[in-house]
Amino acid sequence: MSSLVTEPMDMIPYIGLLLPEVKKVLVDPIPEVRGVAARALGSLIVGMGEQIFPDLVPWLLETLKSDNSNVERSGAAQGLSEVLAALGKDYFDQILPDIIRNCSHQKASVRDGHLTLFRYLPRSMGAIFQNHLQAVLPAILDGLADENESVRDAALSAGHIFVEYYATTSLPLLLPAIEDGIFSDNWRIRQSSVELLGDLLFKVAGTSGKAILEGGSDDEGASTEAQGRAIVEVLGRAKRNEVLAAVYMVRSDVSLTVRQAAVHVWKTIVANTPRTLKEIMPVLMDTLISSLASSSSERRQVAGRALGELVRKLGERVLPSIIPILSQGLKDPNASRRQGVCIGLSEVMGSAGKHQLLSFMGELIPTIRTALCDSTQEVRESAGLAFSTLYKSAGLQAIDEIVPTLLRAMEDDETSATALDGLKQILSVRTAAILPHILPKLVQPPLSSFNAHALGALAEVAGPGLSSHIGTILPTLILAMDDEDVDVQSTAKKAAETIVLVIDDEGVETLIPELLRGVNDNQASMRRGAAYLIGFLFKNSKLYLADEAPDMMSTLITLLSDTDNATVLAAWEAFSRVVGSVPKEQLPTHIKLVRDAVSTARDKERRRRKGVPVLLPGLCLPKALQPFLPIFQQGLISGSAETKEQAAEGLGELIDVTSEKTLREVVVPITGYDFLIFVKIIIVPWFHPFF
Repeated sequence: MSSLVTEPMDMIPYIGLLLPEVKKVLVDPIPEVRGVAARALGSLIVGMGEQIFPDLVPWLLETLKSDNSNVERSGAAQGLSEVLAALGKDYFDQILPDIIRNCSHQKASVRDGHLTLFRYLPRSMGAIFQNHLQAVLPAILDGLADENESVRDAALSAGHIFVEYYATTSLPLLLPAIEDGIFSDNWRIRQSSVELLGDLLFKVAGTSGKAILEGGSDDEGASTEAQGRAIVEVLGRAKRNEVLAAVYMVRSDVSLTVRQAAVHVWKTIVANTPRTLKEIMPVLMDTLISSLASSSSERRQVAGRALGELVRKLGERVLPSIIPILSQGLKDPNASRRQGVCIGLSEVMGSAGKHQLLSFMGELIPTIRTALCDSTQEVRESAGLAFSTLYKSAGLQAIDEIVPTLLRAMEDDETSATALDGLKQILSVRTAAILPHILPKLVQPPLSSFNAHALGALAEVAGPGLSSHIGTILPTLILAMDDEDVDVQSTAKKAAETIVLVIDDEGVETLIPELLRGVNDNQASMRRGAAYLIGFLFKNSKLYLADEAPDMMSTLITLLSDTDNATVLAAWEAFSRVVGSVPKEQLPTHIKLVRDAVSTARDKERRRRKGVPVLLPGLCLPKALQPFLPIFQQGLISGSAETKEQAAEGLGELIDVTSEKTLREVVVPITGYDFLIFVKIIIVPWFHPFF
């Protein structure tokens, strides 16, 4: 109206009547009506100047924050965009920071209103707004992940408008931001970014992107060669390859909506999938490897699924390209990318058929062998998983060509640590298959400190899988526990301790007989070491060993008459720990067993020392009676009449083979006055020297 009069200022008397009506129309439910009202406001500002409407911009900004409805906020956004265009660049530069700040306001309605404003600014401001895209895009991307659906829709709508208006003029600015969004951890951002990327590519290719593509093969899409050339001309071949690689990867996204969006984009802009994949393969593999090494578990999963799908669908056509790229990737100085290579190898081998992989064993086996000796722990762990997958296809060939190399590397001081960890990784996934190949090398006498350490380290990984090999490992380690080299002693002892603790309930059936054989061995070092391990097992194991205690107690008591003093001490300490593991209420049930064992040890000592008073060496040690007393005490206090008699007689027999010095140390505190009187009355013949 102001443009129709000769002097716009003649409109001033009517502003009071006109402006309220325009404001009402601006929040009309019909979008077209709102659009007309918005343009009218812009025309009034252009024709009459800002000073005539001092309250207009504040009112629009306040309505932009309204809680009432999307319609009001949308009308205010549209009107404000026209007004800002009329006010010019300087005013817009001044107000833009506040607009961007309100896009992250705590109230959803405020975020929605200000993001909606960006939907209209490109239309009203054109090139002026284009200069601010870099500042605005982060707010749009944040809005795409908003928890409020209305805010997400507003951000996506603004993104579509940005692409529509600036796809060609601001491509270098828009494309990187959209690409980053494709790899976001938030699936909503990924979905919106794929849709925006599709809009951008459709614009560049000159297609609407509205074709409906259902089912069918991936080999043929709806695109044409001309459209493909148009994309290459605008983006450049390198950037086009990067974009297509990203789209192909998210075709396997964990979110269905993202997958559907990516498949639609791919089929709309790619004419021939196999040929396109061949062209972008190096870039695609680079993208997948980087994603497989990502800290985001979801991104790793997406990349793994994409690689698996690629191999399953186009195996023989793509394997000759994929495997060399992966092998070469192990030379990358970035450890994360090397880890990504190993994960990629697992996916490829898991997805390809066995017959497809056979012709590539010459590359796969050396690659995994190298990765198992990598300097980085995470790479070796992923290489171990890759070995497990390789074993499914290559079988013994994988073991024969990898394990010996690792064993040789263990002999080199520079590579021994990484080679050992490589063995641990493959042992953790293929224990039964690997152990028979490793153990003969490691237990070969004389046992070195490193080999003893290796046995302990591998035992931690193999766990219960060691059970069937206890007879091979334990004797070697027990003998090494008495080695002249202190380092060998220490590492062998630690390894043996590790092994007895990793055994499970089923393995105990193998371990206990092996330890019993050890304490009955002809070599004192073997008896001593086995006795120590028995004590260590009963003190530290979390297994239920009460059923094994009787045999151990009987054997260890007999060992108290051993000719080797160190063995006697080890047997006494082990006996103390075995007794300590037995519940108090069960102790009286072992009285007869203890009496028989003491009798056996006494007879053994009597045959050795004819004509000399019989004292058991193990009962001449300081505090030697301490582990025995609880057994007899419980029998005397809580047992039946027969049990009490057995306990009293057994205690007398025990005292008979105990040295006088040892008895003097413990006779008063045996268990208290009542117990002492009871024993004195029954077995006074043994006690009379001390009362």
